[in-house]
Amino acid sequence: MTLPIFELRISEDENSERGVNAVALVDKPAIGEGFFAFDKQERFAVVSEDERIVVGPAMIPNMLIYRQDPDGSEYNVTFSAETIQAIAEKFFAKNFQKNGNEMHDETKPVDLVFFQSWIADENKGIPKMKQFEHLPDGTWFLGAKVKSDNTWADVKNGTFKGFSVEGYFEMKPLKMRTEESTLNLIKTLLKDY
Repeated sequence: MTLPIFELRISEDENSERGVNAVALVDKPAIGEGFFAFDKQERFAVVSEDERIVVGPAMIPNMLIYRQDPDGSEYNVTFSAETIQAIAEKFFAKNFQKNGNEMHDETKPVDLVFFQSWIADENKGIPKMKQFEHLPDGTWFLGAKVKSDNTWADVKNGTFKGFSVEGYFEMKPLKMRTEESTLNLIKTLLKDY
Protein backbone atom coordinates (compact mmCIF):
# COMPACT_ATOMS: atom_id res chain seq x y z
CA MET A 1 0.00 0.00 0.00
CA THR A 2 1.29 3.45 -0.92
CA LEU A 3 0.88 6.04 1.82
CA PRO A 4 -0.12 9.59 0.97
CA ILE A 5 2.56 12.26 1.32
CA PHE A 6 1.92 15.73 2.69
CA GLU A 7 4.27 18.69 2.54
CA LEU A 8 4.17 20.59 5.82
CA ARG A 9 4.35 24.38 5.65
CA ILE A 10 4.13 27.32 8.02
CA SER A 11 3.04 30.91 7.85
CA GLU A 12 5.97 33.31 8.04
CA ASP A 13 3.67 35.86 9.74
CA GLU A 14 4.99 36.19 13.30
CA ASN A 15 1.42 36.53 14.61
CA SER A 16 0.41 33.17 13.14
CA GLU A 17 0.47 30.07 15.35
CA ARG A 18 1.85 28.03 12.45
CA GLY A 19 5.48 27.14 13.02
CA VAL A 20 7.72 25.29 15.46
CA ASN A 21 7.09 26.41 19.03
CA ALA A 22 9.24 23.90 20.95
CA VAL A 23 11.89 21.24 20.49
CA ALA A 24 11.65 18.05 22.50
CA LEU A 25 14.41 15.77 23.70
CA VAL A 26 13.33 12.30 22.60
CA ASP A 27 14.47 8.68 22.63
CA LYS A 28 13.69 8.05 18.94
CA PRO A 29 13.96 11.14 16.72
CA ALA A 30 11.54 10.98 13.79
CA ILE A 31 14.37 12.09 11.49
CA GLY A 32 16.37 9.01 12.49
CA GLU A 33 19.43 11.04 13.52
CA GLY A 34 20.51 11.61 17.12
CA PHE A 35 22.60 14.32 18.70
CA PHE A 36 26.03 14.44 20.25
CA ALA A 37 26.27 15.12 23.98
CA PHE A 38 29.45 16.75 25.13
CA ASP A 39 30.63 15.47 28.51
CA LYS A 40 33.76 13.83 29.96
CA GLN A 41 32.59 10.27 29.34
CA GLU A 42 33.61 8.50 26.12
CA ARG A 43 30.02 7.54 25.26
CA PHE A 44 29.05 10.33 22.93
CA ALA A 45 31.39 12.74 21.19
CA VAL A 46 32.94 13.86 24.34
CA VAL A 47 34.45 17.16 25.42
CA SER A 48 33.83 18.22 29.05
CA GLU A 49 31.31 17.62 31.81
CA ASP A 50 31.01 21.37 32.38
CA GLU A 51 29.56 22.03 28.95
CA ARG A 52 26.32 20.02 29.16
CA ILE A 53 25.71 20.70 25.50
CA VAL A 54 23.75 18.63 22.99
CA VAL A 55 24.20 19.37 19.30
CA GLY A 56 22.64 17.70 16.30
CA PRO A 57 20.15 17.86 13.44
CA ALA A 58 16.62 19.02 14.19
CA MET A 59 15.11 18.96 10.67
CA ILE A 60 16.17 17.40 7.38
CA PRO A 61 14.72 18.69 4.10
CA ASN A 62 12.77 16.39 1.79
CA MET A 63 12.89 13.49 4.23
CA LEU A 64 9.78 11.33 4.43
CA ILE A 65 8.62 11.06 8.04
CA TYR A 66 6.01 8.41 8.87
CA ARG A 67 2.99 9.54 10.87
CA GLN A 68 -0.08 7.80 12.27
CA ASP A 69 -3.04 9.75 13.64
CA PRO A 70 -5.01 8.56 16.69
CA ASP A 71 -7.75 7.37 14.30
CA GLY A 72 -5.23 5.03 12.64
CA SER A 73 -4.70 7.10 9.47
CA GLU A 74 -1.17 6.57 8.12
CA TYR A 75 0.78 8.96 5.94
CA ASN A 76 4.20 10.53 5.41
CA VAL A 77 5.13 14.17 5.81
CA THR A 78 8.05 16.17 4.46
CA PHE A 79 9.47 19.68 4.80
CA SER A 80 11.15 21.63 2.00
CA ALA A 81 14.47 23.37 2.59
CA GLU A 82 12.66 26.72 2.19
CA THR A 83 10.12 25.80 4.88
CA ILE A 84 12.88 24.68 7.25
CA GLN A 85 14.64 28.03 6.75
CA ALA A 86 11.39 29.87 7.56
CA ILE A 87 10.80 27.67 10.62
CA ALA A 88 14.27 28.37 12.02
CA GLU A 89 13.92 32.11 11.50
CA LYS A 90 10.48 32.24 13.11
CA PHE A 91 11.56 30.03 16.06
CA PHE A 92 14.16 32.61 17.09
CA ALA A 93 12.09 35.66 16.10
CA LYS A 94 9.41 34.49 18.55
CA ASN A 95 12.03 33.90 21.29
CA PHE A 96 11.33 30.17 21.64
CA GLN A 97 14.99 29.41 22.52
CA LYS A 98 13.99 28.09 25.97
CA ASN A 99 11.03 26.02 24.77
CA GLY A 100 12.04 22.41 25.29
CA ASN A 101 10.37 19.41 26.86
CA GLU A 102 10.75 15.68 27.34
CA MET A 103 9.14 13.38 24.79
CA HIS A 104 6.67 16.03 23.53
CA ASP A 105 5.08 16.22 26.98
CA GLU A 106 4.38 19.89 27.75
CA THR A 107 3.93 18.95 31.42
CA LYS A 108 7.63 17.97 31.44
CA PRO A 109 9.52 21.11 30.43
CA VAL A 110 13.30 20.94 30.19
CA ASP A 111 15.53 23.66 31.62
CA LEU A 112 17.67 24.33 28.54
CA VAL A 113 18.46 27.06 26.09
CA PHE A 114 19.04 26.70 22.35
CA PHE A 115 22.05 28.91 21.67
CA GLN A 116 23.37 27.44 18.43
CA SER A 117 21.48 27.25 15.17
CA TRP A 118 22.59 26.91 11.58
CA ILE A 119 21.29 25.59 8.30
CA ALA A 120 23.90 23.74 6.29
CA ASP A 121 24.63 25.25 2.90
CA GLU A 122 27.94 24.20 1.36
CA ASN A 123 27.59 26.82 -1.42
CA LYS A 124 27.58 29.55 1.24
CA GLY A 125 30.40 27.95 3.22
CA ILE A 126 28.12 26.75 6.03
CA PRO A 127 29.20 23.16 6.63
CA LYS A 128 27.31 20.22 8.00
CA MET A 129 28.23 19.09 11.48
CA LYS A 130 30.96 16.44 11.59
CA GLN A 131 29.50 12.93 11.61
CA PHE A 132 26.47 14.27 9.72
CA GLU A 133 28.14 15.03 6.39
CA HIS A 134 25.75 12.56 4.73
CA LEU A 135 22.78 14.86 5.38
CA PRO A 136 21.67 17.26 2.63
CA ASP A 137 22.12 21.01 2.49
CA GLY A 138 19.16 22.68 4.16
CA THR A 139 19.46 20.53 7.31
CA TRP A 140 18.77 22.58 10.46
CA PHE A 141 21.26 21.95 13.26
CA LEU A 142 20.64 23.03 16.85
CA GLY A 143 22.81 23.20 19.94
CA ALA A 144 21.39 23.48 23.45
CA LYS A 145 22.86 23.96 26.91
CA VAL A 146 21.07 21.57 29.30
CA LYS A 147 20.76 23.15 32.74
CA SER A 148 18.73 20.49 34.56
CA ASP A 149 20.78 17.87 36.43
CA ASN A 150 18.11 15.20 35.90
CA THR A 151 17.78 15.88 32.19
CA TRP A 152 21.55 15.88 31.74
CA ALA A 153 21.72 12.51 33.53
CA ASP A 154 19.07 11.21 31.11
CA VAL A 155 21.10 12.46 28.14
CA LYS A 156 24.23 10.75 29.46
CA ASN A 157 22.48 7.44 30.16
CA GLY A 158 20.93 7.37 26.68
CA THR A 159 17.30 8.06 27.60
CA PHE A 160 17.32 11.04 25.25
CA LYS A 161 19.05 10.57 21.92
CA GLY A 162 17.95 13.44 19.72
CA PHE A 163 15.74 16.41 18.91
CA SER A 164 12.17 16.42 17.67
CA VAL A 165 10.39 19.62 16.64
CA GLU A 166 6.79 20.34 17.51
CA GLY A 167 4.40 22.93 16.24
CA TYR A 168 1.47 23.70 13.99
CA PHE A 169 1.66 23.21 10.25
CA GLU A 170 -0.39 23.46 7.10
CA MET A 171 -0.60 20.11 5.29
CA LYS A 172 -0.46 20.27 1.51
CA PRO A 173 -1.11 16.93 -0.19
CA LEU A 174 1.39 16.02 -2.86
CA LYS A 175 -0.52 14.64 -5.85
CA MET A 176 0.32 11.13 -6.94
CA ARG A 177 -1.47 9.29 -9.69
CA THR A 178 0.16 5.88 -9.63
CA GLU A 179 2.44 3.72 -7.55
CA GLU A 180 5.19 4.42 -10.10
CA SER A 181 4.85 8.20 -9.65
CA THR A 182 4.98 7.68 -5.87
CA LEU A 183 8.22 5.71 -6.19
CA ASN A 184 9.69 8.41 -8.44
CA LEU A 185 8.74 11.09 -5.89
CA ILE A 186 10.30 9.11 -3.05
CA LYS A 187 13.50 8.67 -5.08
CA THR A 188 13.55 12.41 -5.73
CA LEU A 189 12.99 13.25 -2.06
CA LEU A 190 15.70 10.84 -0.95
CA LYS A 191 18.26 11.59 -3.66
CA ASP A 192 20.55 13.44 -1.22
CA TYR A 193 20.81 10.47 1.17
